[in-house]
Amino acid sequence: MILNGLLNTIRKIYFSHNIVLWMTLVVLPIGVSLFTIGMFSSQIVQHVPIGIVKQDDSQLADKLEMKLRSSPVLDIKMICTDMSECEHAVVRGDLQGFLVFPNDLERRALRLEAPVIPVYSSGQNYLTNMFATKEIRSVLASAGSELFTAQMEDPVKVQIHSVGNLKSNYQGFLAFGLVIAIFHLAAMIVGVYVVSFPLRDHRVTEMIRYAGGSRLTLWVASVIPMNIVLWLETVGCYAYCHRLLAPLTFDEFVMSAAAQLFMIFACSGAGTVFVGVFGIMRMATGAAGIIGSPAFAFAGQTFPVMAMPFAVRCFAFILPLTHVLMIQSTMLLGDVDMASAWESMKILIGMAVFWNVLGALLMSMRWKQHLRREAKMKEVKNAEAQA
Repeated sequence: MILNGLLNTIRKIYFSHNIVLWMTLVVLPIGVSLFTIGMFSSQIVQHVPIGIVKQDDSQLADKLEMKLRSSPVLDIKMICTDMSECEHAVVRGDLQGFLVFPNDLERRALRLEAPVIPVYSSGQNYLTNMFATKEIRSVLASAGSELFTAQMEDPVKVQIHSVGNLKSNYQGFLAFGLVIAIFHLAAMIVGVYVVSFPLRDHRVTEMIRYAGGSRLTLWVASVIPMNIVLWLETVGCYAYCHRLLAPLTFDEFVMSAAAQLFMIFACSGAGTVFVGVFGIMRMATGAAGIIGSPAFAFAGQTFPVMAMPFAVRCFAFILPLTHVLMIQSTMLLGDVDMASAWESMKILIGMAVFWNVLGALLMSMRWKQHLRREAKMKEVKNAEAQA
């Protein structure tokens, strides 16, 4: 009898056409794990975008450029007319770094003096910088020894510089990213918890009665307060963490705060969609945790997005955290126009609208379903009371 009861329970829970359970139990964790394994199992980072400032138009400069182009790690995206052009491209995120071929490059080599090539890289991503600068050193040293002398121990010297806010560092970027990632996950989980409250406690009829019979009022009363509170918490923590770095301008602060607001709305909207799809809080919470928890690993701040496999890049693109960190990094790296930040902002606004509209539609269907169920339960109770 005990064994039969155990088997019947297992069959009821796990094998009663419960596709959602198996999605949460198997498909989602395995899928995220495979994404992570695929991302970190690559042998080398490839196609890191860099630029070149060619102050010297000599044959040596052309040969060094050809050597750099032949490297699978590096991808020369821009030939800049001056340093400011390449520097702004690094701050915008279009380039990871750039080299300067000084105007005395070939002249120093002909005098058997080791030419010095400055390399400027972004302070945002330490891992990408490590791969890029190591490859640049290797390529230039190899090319120098082959091209003009084999007797010099160090034929081409490389100087590494950082581009952006000099008072910032990689640890600062990492800390800011982690703070935002925490609220990214919290918004999903809180969205699940708040929106599922009438469903899990079988109080849809009561809550709609409190809202004056309007489902729209119930929706607004549920969604808006939690998003405002989470946003204020996010901005407060962000401002507190930022006190150790150079102060943001008013425009930069507004842009960062607006990005965080739309991220909160998008994530809580995604949590609402999970409730609308699964219908059960614990399963919706599990889905939010599985998707939201590893988001920081895919957001481009611990591992370069350009080095991720295509499927992982697609996953990173649909995460609101990725776009918030793009805007945040643009603001932290220093003075730059807002054009690149606005592109990410438009995506965040679209995500916020999409997830909330979809969540509202799904929850409206869930509320109707529970209203009918609660009405039937009330009729049964009344019939039992009269009997």
